[in-house]
Amino acid sequence: MRAERMLRGALMKALALVGLHPWLTCRECVRLVTEFLEGALSPEDRALVLAHLKGCPHCPRYVRQIELAVQLAGATTSNSVPPATRAQLLDAFRRERHRPPEEET
Repeated sequence: MRAERMLRGALMKALALVGLHPWLTCRECVRLVTEFLEGALSPEDRALVLAHLKGCPHCPRYVRQIELAVQLAGATTSNSVPPATRAQLLDAFRRERHRPPEEET
């Protein structure tokens, strides 16, 4: 993963030198959203995510949903979630993880 990130950074720098601006797919944006919200992305990756969010009709909504989920999760304790609800949530997350990818932009 670290080698991939280093390679991506080098590629972005090279593309920036020749005036090209790479575009993230929605899948790549989703993969980076947690680090984006935590402020843990490189300046290059952050710029790519911001550019994608500016031009994508779907991902800004997803980012807002994740931000809300993080806020709600911070206010939730393990004792405050009923076991049936916890099981439903885990099942939904598993289904989402194995869902076929939609058309990427």
